[in-house]
Amino acid sequence: MPVNRICLIVFTTLILTNIGWAQTSERTVAINGTGYAMAEPDLARINMTVVERNASLDTAQQAADSIAGKVLAVLESLDVARKHINTTAAMIRPDYKWNRTSEEQELRGYIVERRINVTLHDLGKLGSLIEQITQVGVNQLSPPQLDSSKRPDLHREALVNALADARANAETLAKASGNNLGKVLSISTGGAAPPPRPMMRAQADAALTETTGDTYTPGELRFDASVSAIYELLD
Repeated sequence: MPVNRICLIVFTTLILTNIGWAQTSERTVAINGTGYAMAEPDLARINMTVVERNASLDTAQQAADSIAGKVLAVLESLDVARKHINTTAAMIRPDYKWNRTSEEQELRGYIVERRINVTLHDLGKLGSLIEQITQVGVNQLSPPQLDSSKRPDLHREALVNALADARANAETLAKASGNNLGKVLSISTGGAAPPPRPMMRAQADAALTETTGDTYTPGELRFDASVSAIYELLD
């Protein structure tokens, strides 16, 4: 077969392939959407730490263990179930100071930490819990993390709203470009559900200085979600 004929066949095949691709390709619009769901919190996670320093390791350990025991007694008096309490985290480290004369670190004792994590399912007891655990010796306390036991359902609701937002955005673009919006071709989410955002944060710091639980105003939680979608465009 002549070389020119072979080139002609190959060139013709390429043209037909490109024509077929153009005929089957779809016109699409890619869009993002965001949505959220609101709910009142029904639980709080409290992370606290007992820190004790002493020249004697045994004395520091005994002091930390004593306070941890008092914390457990407070939690028991508030009817917090043991399955909602984690007291397994503990740390011991040497406590050094710098000697300017010898220009060396000197051991002056030990630091013992006992970390206690609590999930409280009765927010009405939150103020009393914070007040009592600080009174018995807890000296490090993070602000309560408010959450909802219905988080999975709320996240799904936020996803539904995010997809509705994506379609509304796609319809706006389709109309503006003189097209009609067709079916959705693909949907992807923004990854793992982000933690809820409190619309009015509990005032944990206030509870350290005041003696009332009325300073806690948890408000509502907002659960956000995002999606990316691709829709076909129709004439």
